[in-house]
Amino acid sequence: MATAMEPVPSRDLEGRKICVERFIYAIVYSVAVQFVLLTVFLLLVNFSLLHPVAWIVGSFRLMVSLSTWIWILPLVSAVIVHGVFLAKSYLAGIRYCPTRFQQIYRSIITQSILLVVNCVVGFLTAWLYTRFLRDDYRIMFLPKEGGDSILNEKYLFLLLGGTFAGVYYFIRNQSERLVLSFPVIQQPRYLQIRAHLYSVIYRSLFTSFVPTLTYVSFYYTFNCFYFRYKLAGMFQNVTLAEESSLGALYSVLMDLRLILYCWVLSSQILSNMNLMQVLFHIFLTEYRPFPVEKTSLANDSQVTLVEALACDKIPIIQQLAALDLFTIAESCDPNRRARLYALSVPGGHPYNWRLISGECIRLVKDYTGQLAKSIEGATPKPVPDVAKLRPTASMDAEKLLMKQYNESFGIRSLSTSALPTEHPQKPDVICKVVDRRLDAVRQSIQNIPGIYYLFGEPKTARTCHLLATQSQQIVHIGQALASLAAHSIREDKFGVVQNDLPLIIRTLLQLKQVLDRVGSIQLDVKKIDRNYVALRAATKRSLYRIAAAFADYLNDIVLEPNDVKALQGFVNYREA
Repeated sequence: MATAMEPVPSRDLEGRKICVERFIYAIVYSVAVQFVLLTVFLLLVNFSLLHPVAWIVGSFRLMVSLSTWIWILPLVSAVIVHGVFLAKSYLAGIRYCPTRFQQIYRSIITQSILLVVNCVVGFLTAWLYTRFLRDDYRIMFLPKEGGDSILNEKYLFLLLGGTFAGVYYFIRNQSERLVLSFPVIQQPRYLQIRAHLYSVIYRSLFTSFVPTLTYVSFYYTFNCFYFRYKLAGMFQNVTLAEESSLGALYSVLMDLRLILYCWVLSSQILSNMNLMQVLFHIFLTEYRPFPVEKTSLANDSQVTLVEALACDKIPIIQQLAALDLFTIAESCDPNRRARLYALSVPGGHPYNWRLISGECIRLVKDYTGQLAKSIEGATPKPVPDVAKLRPTASMDAEKLLMKQYNESFGIRSLSTSALPTEHPQKPDVICKVVDRRLDAVRQSIQNIPGIYYLFGEPKTARTCHLLATQSQQIVHIGQALASLAAHSIREDKFGVVQNDLPLIIRTLLQLKQVLDRVGSIQLDVKKIDRNYVALRAATKRSLYRIAAAFADYLNDIVLEPNDVKALQGFVNYREA
């Protein structure tokens, strides 16, 4: 008997609609970028300093011709497929994999498909752009007297160069996670696209030197001696212009125009890939306001701020909600904050504030607990040699005299136990021996080259994952709670924040204590260190803001003695 599928909650469904809308915009703009990049390429390859007007008019005439629009359709289709796979990756979020083997196992299918798509995009880009070059660079088979054809190795060189550029981009960006970094200052969509368009195209002209040189070396080392013969043998009446591999090597190497075209094609492909990634970041991190509460039955399907914060299955919506809450708290307009402080009608209950504050405190507490659990057993940072105290001969002599004095007068040392020690039973001894043997076997297996790299879990892997994926969200939530608490002195007419203020302070203090412990371990990742520094600074800034706002009322707020003691450092401005 088939079981009915569980219905998707309306909150998750509406969240997916928001993400899909942004994905569509990103893909449409990525398609539009193809025409911009093609125009730039035509202006580069048809450059004529002596005839500038004919150069510009001819380039744009090629761009708007019907044949160009037909030739660009395969590339546009590949770009759409690439965008769909990127959208699925962003929508699924980043899952934590304790070992590299699990990471490879879970992502091998997706990564393989993405590699193929990158190769296809690079190949189709090279195929399209070579359509606008001379016959020596855009035809696979050149005519020869007698009815035979000659394999055009220059055209083959450019096509393989485009494919290699797609592979190079995939390998280079393999270590980069799909982590959304929200800008500090929100700018309009048009300004961001224009700024990144100029910078990416300009930067790709320089970053494409390395893949071009790498491809030239790779082609001459592995491809020139075997692939040219294999490809020519697949077709009838097709011969090689140079039977000697060294002759073909010399003829291609001396063609500086071919090397120049390969460099320009690599820069265009890298620009294409980078701009698609940038467009997804721009659209997914674009600010979106969420309603604090449902205003009418007609808008019952809309996602409220609390529902967005609780949307754990779609991390993008959760991050957008945290950004919106931070914007509400820091805004100069108190109208939206007034909805948080307002009481329900009828009833007079602070439903909005309780829901928002409860969800934010839950998120911060869950993150604090996961972070504290992740650093258990981590290696602390090495202590500087200056701080170490080396024993001297005088100290050893003093300890020996103290021990003799205590033994002569029957004084027991406090470092020894007063209770008689019981010898372990034989089963316990056997268990300990077995455990030691198993640990030795496990350690010897891990010492085999490659075993620990694939199947071992680094001690700080989960800590780095939490700092990389959720630190910015906790930064927004922590600062938003502190700002809402500080504004409540002037704007909270009903005192709805005061009941939850001790819990907010305790939650932020617990987060600070765990972050202090994280600072004492070795992370060895510079990017993660930056996330840690930002989170730690935001937590201290939040506590300073609450301490400065409620310094005169701390005695009236019911707090735990430990919380009061920890908060005094912020009241007296002693926390660095």
